[in-house]
Amino acid sequence: MPLYKKGEMFDATGVHIVTANSFISSDGTLVMTMGAGLSLKTRFPELPKVFGAMVKEYCGHLGSYGLLLYGNKGILQTRRDLGGKMDPEIITYGLKVLYSIAEGNHGITYHINHPGVSLNKMSIPEIDKLLGSLPENVWVWQKK
Repeated sequence: MPLYKKGEMFDATGVHIVTANSFISSDGTLVMTMGAGLSLKTRFPELPKVFGAMVKEYCGHLGSYGLLLYGNKGILQTRRDLGGKMDPEIITYGLKVLYSIAEGNHGITYHINHPGVSLNKMSIPEIDKLLGSLPENVWVWQKK
């Protein structure tokens, strides 16, 4: 079961994963305009371009990738488009990938923002049910 934390996840040591979509702008950048994605973009302005290229190569604009990691940063897909409804199947796929990576790396902590908290596109209990199978070295964050 993951650990739930409140605060700024980017201040914690480990791998930082933010929820994202697969909407690539005309310049090849992954659109990251709100929540933890915007925080990642602000702190690391080169990453939307990097993740845009990765999404484009893996599945293309509005495709499905689940989870992508680049060094100690990553994106977990929760939807395809910008403001659309979160897709439980896409989230489940990404969380299964995260589980398989985290389960084999107990010396590393994986930090992820709580999916859907800012947009309320799915209920917190619905999301927590999906998150429940993650190992203890995954920490799920909410801002204070």
